[in-house]
Amino acid sequence: MEVFDRIHLDVIDYDVKGRGLGKVDGAVVFLDGGEIGDKVEVEILKKKKNFYEGKIIGYDKKSSRRVKNPCPYDRCNGCAFLSLERQSELAWKRERVASAVARIGGIDTKVEEVITGGDVFGYRNHMQFHVKGGKLCLYGKEGELIPIRRCLMQWERGNEILTALQGEKWLADIQTVGIRTTRGGEVMVILVGKKDVSDRLLHDAVAFAVEEKVDSLYYSKNKNPRFHYGKSFEHLYGKETIEETLGQFRYGVGAGNFFQINPYGAEAITREVTKNLIGAETVVELYSGIGTITLAASRMAGQVIGNEISEISVDYARQTAENNGVTNVRYIAGPAEKMLPKIAEEETIDGLIVDPPRAGLDPVVVDTLLESKPKQILYVSCNPSTLARDLGRLVDAYDIEKIQPIDMFPHTASVETVVNLKIK
Repeated sequence: MEVFDRIHLDVIDYDVKGRGLGKVDGAVVFLDGGEIGDKVEVEILKKKKNFYEGKIIGYDKKSSRRVKNPCPYDRCNGCAFLSLERQSELAWKRERVASAVARIGGIDTKVEEVITGGDVFGYRNHMQFHVKGGKLCLYGKEGELIPIRRCLMQWERGNEILTALQGEKWLADIQTVGIRTTRGGEVMVILVGKKDVSDRLLHDAVAFAVEEKVDSLYYSKNKNPRFHYGKSFEHLYGKETIEETLGQFRYGVGAGNFFQINPYGAEAITREVTKNLIGAETVVELYSGIGTITLAASRMAGQVIGNEISEISVDYARQTAENNGVTNVRYIAGPAEKMLPKIAEEETIDGLIVDPPRAGLDPVVVDTLLESKPKQILYVSCNPSTLARDLGRLVDAYDIEKIQPIDMFPHTASVETVVNLKIK
């Protein structure tokens, strides 16, 4: 099989990006779309060492799992499962977790049905759009820029601003626009350009913000196309932060803050952690970010210690705890693999919460856990593969009480998981 060959195959699975997957003579072919059950004609675009990439050019038979795609931008690369019935999407996400735990972790255990938090549309409170010819765009499946007037995944207040921005002449010097919104209806616009903000741009952007009732306006100078925003932000107009509430805690969201994209999903994860957290004197959270789980856990423990590598996030978490009157949490900045051994020497850790990045737990962290043996570990994961790897090391010392997948990003291939482990 060579590039430009045309073949027929059955879509039998999805990859981690939600792309259709088929096989021909034992060779894996990744597709630009497709649903399980489709029979498709494919043109081979790329030949790799262990797989091929192809483009669907026709359908011999469409899957019974298909539904009508509600999005008018079907070439947009943002959502993998808009053409897939909802129950099939959730079933695949559960199977993705179960398969990884069994195949990578070597663990035979039950995986719960996927739970959801909030609506399956309009859940994103932060999006970035690329500017081309005065139009705000998202990337398409072949890397092209597609003008977007309304995104089904963005909150409606964000869509109002997105629509109003289309065609504005002063966007000529802007390369990216970020839109942040809150459930209370506040909106922040972040403009990104390669040069310092000019007087003309400042005047026109502020005039737009006043007219469209934008609550906060920022500018970020950025010359690195790998990143949406630059390292610093210049406040141009309105409030410095907009306010969001998670659970019963208030958070001020600034231009450069990390904040959960789907607050309903974040609350679902936090509920799952706290309802399974055994009351304890000392709880430690690794990779604690801005402290959303740490604050919730503060009600279940005598003290909570949050550890996060980012000093900016730690400063923010400390201020947020103070603003919410929480006095039994403290935060330590530094890499988890260095901080956990020190914490374990000074404290008897009753409960441990980990919410690592996609790479999972550092081996030193796992070694420290196996040595210090906290009574309970609650593992929050965004990557089933690295979760399964880490569980495979922990199960000699811990029993898995529950594996709970959570659909934090509907219509995408992403799935979060909360695992409750107790010492044997």
